Amino acid sequence: MTGKLLKYDLKSMLRNFIPLWAALVAVSIINCFTIHSLDHGVGAEQLPAMVAMLVYGSLVVAVMVVTAVLVIQRFYQGLLKDEGYLMFTLPVQPWQLLTSKLAAAVIVCLGSCIVGGISVMVIAFDSETYLTMFDAIGLAFRLYPGPIVAGCLAAIASGLCSITQIYVSLALGHLANKYRIGWAVGIYIAIRMVFSWLELAVGITIPVPLFQDATSFLLILAAYYFLRAVLFFVVTERILSKKLNLE
Repeated sequence: MTGKLLKYDLKSMLRNFIPLWAALVAVSIINCFTIHSLDHGVGAEQLPAMVAMLVYGSLVVAVMVVTAVLVIQRFYQGLLKDEGYLMFTLPVQPWQLLTSKLAAAVIVCLGSCIVGGISVMVIAFDSETYLTMFDAIGLAFRLYPGPIVAGCLAAIASGLCSITQIYVSLALGHLANKYRIGWAVGIYIAIRMVFSWLELAVGITIPVPLFQDATSFLLILAAYYFLRAVLFFVVTERILSKKLNLE
């Protein structure tokens, strides 16, 4: 059933993302052919390239904003507002609803990052440079597989932590009878401050030699973010199960 929920959430979100991703790639292709004219200075002849770069920059910002807004909106509208009345009548557990929202959010965030990376590669297209870059990446994986894998795990765990922190802030804010969004923003800031102080305190007290091994450091960082994500997920699930206060 979780798979069906995820399919529904992805379909709803990708309806907005696919046209935006396609537009970003299309504009990056245009920029690939026009950007070289900027090497000769700025003038009337370079106007198309300048416009193309402006449109590209606007689309990059739009992708980032839409990603953040839809991640929040799908959780808020789908579980805490009117749509929640329908969702919680389905024969599924709250954790399945939450897992579906989280998985869909992670997928579209990764998709936006991948499309953004592809668009940059298209604009800076140079076959020789890419061959050199891919050779360097392959060499790095052969020489330093531990730090690279650990770094990827840390990045994924950090993303999960960020999304679940938004979810738990919205869920806690929704327990209030008034000004729920305001409470959610305040709670988000408070959570951020508490963990920042905790990280500062731990960073001061942990012995420096522990951080001399990059792989160990990144794995500890990944575990830290993952545990935070689990904590936020569990608290959110408990609120949806026991303290749900729909609008």
